[in-house]
Amino acid sequence: MVEQILEQNSNGTILFLGKFLHISKEDIEKFVEKEGYKFSTKYNPEDKTILVVLSSMLNPLEEELSYELYDKKIPDCKLEEFESYFAKSLKPNALLMALKLSNNQDRLISFLKSPAIDDELYLKLLNLYNWGDEDLFDNDNNRDITLTFIKRFFPHRESFNHTDIAHSPASIIDIALTTNSSEILDAILKLPNYKINSRGKEKWKPTALHEFVAINPAISNDAKKRLLNLKDNRYNSLLALNLALNKDEQLQLLNSSDLQTKINLAKNENLDREVFIKLLQESKDVVKTLLENQKIELEFLEYITDEQLKFIAKNLVSVDTINSLIGKSKELDFALALNPTLSAENIVKLYKRYEEEIALNLSLNSNTPKELLEEFYKLNREDITLNLASNPNTPQEILDTLCEQNSNKLNRQLAKNPSIKDEYINFFKLDNELLRIMNDNPLMVDKVSVKERI
Repeated sequence: MVEQILEQNSNGTILFLGKFLHISKEDIEKFVEKEGYKFSTKYNPEDKTILVVLSSMLNPLEEELSYELYDKKIPDCKLEEFESYFAKSLKPNALLMALKLSNNQDRLISFLKSPAIDDELYLKLLNLYNWGDEDLFDNDNNRDITLTFIKRFFPHRESFNHTDIAHSPASIIDIALTTNSSEILDAILKLPNYKINSRGKEKWKPTALHEFVAINPAISNDAKKRLLNLKDNRYNSLLALNLALNKDEQLQLLNSSDLQTKINLAKNENLDREVFIKLLQESKDVVKTLLENQKIELEFLEYITDEQLKFIAKNLVSVDTINSLIGKSKELDFALALNPTLSAENIVKLYKRYEEEIALNLSLNSNTPKELLEEFYKLNREDITLNLASNPNTPQEILDTLCEQNSNKLNRQLAKNPSIKDEYINFFKLDNELLRIMNDNPLMVDKVSVKERI
């Protein structure tokens, strides 16, 4: 609309009413005069007023004047709309150079606060802001600029109007974790490295803003290189989890890092084959993590020793891999009995081979056929019965019988089982311990109301 009005008028006065909110009055005035129009904040009936620009902050006199000018059919627009028109005329490189040479932080702040500036230019301008060796929220200017960043890039914008979210350091951490933009991550690495409190035993997890960037797979190659060059064990251990690491970067971490970094590297879902094989030569903790977390293809088995095979037991390995492992050793068979990818056919095969001796392990496997679970129940062994109480494939009649016993031991196992009837779930909700157990089970939380989970 602004552009259309100005195209129809080669000269005249643009009248601004109200407070300038983002772009400074000086910048707006220079722009208006450069475009060949007269800039004014005072109405003069003798002027040829071609456009009235209205701020959202008008005093009573200005508001009354705006109605009078509207009645005179003088076109008007909101200040935000005019700022958008102004922003289209900007030459980013020239603006950046001018701000860099002048180091005019007040003018820079006014541009950073303007929603009219697009994200690309905003991120470049943000690099020029001087945080003054203080943190993100340590002074009014830093707080305001941090807020502009969160407002632009916070992934849950529908919640942004909540003051506690808008002003929370957790919001900027959320951006660092979830953004798909390497440019935004590069910008975050130049922000003050805000730190949060360490979370108990999980000391290897991120505790600083830049550390959250290290685990985001959208990280740029330059950022990866910068963090790797720090040769810092904290950053190395977090980078080791990053799916964006290429083979050379994984090898660099493997050859120059501590135990925690190697353990995290063993968890990386995008682990290179060569790195996988090299990790098999590392300590027991590293190998255990590797074989419990990586997708074990049949071709990898030739590199895994018999001693290491036991670590595969709980892994979601392929059917072909499982089939090739059964029968290698009794220890491995008993470990595989717990594997959630084990087929009913293989479960029956193992039971025929070891009978009651392997029943305890098989009673935990949700793929165990109901007929076998019924046989296990008839064994009348407490340890097996407790396993059956938590097994979602246990026949309903058996679960009902176990629920009716109202035993503390059994109830703690039954509370893990999504197959128990709603009437028992409602009964368990009355016990705080059982309610906590149900909340800890992802398969059970949908059966517990939100109110009861808080």
